[in-house]
Amino acid sequence: MAAAILSALARPRWWVLALAAFLVRGGFVVLILPIVIPPTAAGLANLVAPTLIGFVFGGPSVTFLVLVATTAAIGGTWLVGGGLLGAWLDVALVREVAADDELEVPLPQRPGRVLRVFVVRLAAHLPTLVALAWAATRIVAETYAELLSPGDPDVPIALRVAARIPETLLLPSLAWLVGEATGGLAARRIMAGLGVRSALASAWLDLVRHPSVVATFIVTDVVVGALLVLAALVTAVTWNGLRIVLVDGGTGLEVRAALLMFGAAWLGGAWIISLATAFRQVAWTFEALRRSGR
Repeated sequence: MAAAILSALARPRWWVLALAAFLVRGGFVVLILPIVIPPTAAGLANLVAPTLIGFVFGGPSVTFLVLVATTAAIGGTWLVGGGLLGAWLDVALVREVAADDELEVPLPQRPGRVLRVFVVRLAAHLPTLVALAWAATRIVAETYAELLSPGDPDVPIALRVAARIPETLLLPSLAWLVGEATGGLAARRIMAGLGVRSALASAWLDLVRHPSVVATFIVTDVVVGALLVLAALVTAVTWNGLRIVLVDGGTGLEVRAALLMFGAAWLGGAWIISLATAFRQVAWTFEALRRSGR
């Protein structure tokens, strides 16, 4: 852990690679979530109700089919494109870490590594997919119940639904964390020369049997999670201050100062996230190569 922290801090190029891999896999949501206002129950009903009513009583309309097809196309494009780009960034970063002075471990050059890393990361998230499918049915049912009998209108509907079914949200989150750890470990096994099946099997076994792998999983996720929360909170506070200045019609100097504070907080949050994700990438690479005897 100490070597991973020192190595990551000393190499800004790794910050960029780690942050880019984090963002293209969906981490951009962390950066925009603090500045997005969650929809109210009325706004959500006005947005969704016409489409659902038309689908239930009149069958699938052209607009509904276009909406579904567009959503599926965007989701599929992001899943494949973002996954492949994230895999390429993973391969580049792991190769640099392995070749660094801290390790000096030559990794075999094999064609198709990016595709195999992408496949193994998807396969590691099959339990996450099952957990999400189970949770989706509960979330839909509780959202419908919340719309029929709303709670406190001052609380966003997403938080009210989450308060109804906290265990339903906890299980997919845990499955996602385990899938990320398993996929990352298996990706490094592939770069060390294993195939997709053997790499995934060895990653699952290591996560179950070896305390050092479990410790790496817990420590890196706690560090990344804590810094993500810190970055989101600071960004949310400065964004709220900027919004108040704009709404209240502040002076030019006040607006510029609020913009400067928000920009600094947002960029600072991105920098902190880059450090945290670089530390996690390096720590997993150190651990994976240590477990493989290299």
